Amino acid sequence: MSVILPMLVVAWALGIALSDILSRRIPNVFSIGALIGGIAYLVYAGQAPLGGAWLEVITGMLIAILLTLPAYFLRWLGGGDVKLMLAIAALGGWKVVLTSFAVAGLLAGLTSMFVMQYAAYTGQGPATKRWLPFGAMLAMGLIASMRFQW
Repeated sequence: MSVILPMLVVAWALGIALSDILSRRIPNVFSIGALIGGIAYLVYAGQAPLGGAWLEVITGMLIAILLTLPAYFLRWLGGGDVKLMLAIAALGGWKVVLTSFAVAGLLAGLTSMFVMQYAAYTGQGPATKRWLPFGAMLAMGLIASMRFQW
């Protein structure tokens, strides 16, 4: 695998993180664009941009849906997070999906503990119920997952 594809994925993930932190939105052009690009690369090269064969990508998409749709219906996650997980699956397959989600969960837990401690100390908590930019954490999880060799 060339070094250019992983660098593009890292730049894309950083753009996702920045967008989610600043606006609490993940533009469709980011997530759907990466989803289409990942599938197009899969068709062209026979594997996902970060590795993974057809079956791994399809399995990753099913896992992404199972992990995010229930939380979306409970209004714990936004639609952008669901689409982002599908894009992550198209870029790397099921191993990347699981690793990204696990790292994002750890980051979300640590962030929540920090915010709760801050709120207890200052008396000022988050202004809304949806204050946690989970898409940014998924993006950081994707970058972290790229360091693991399965």
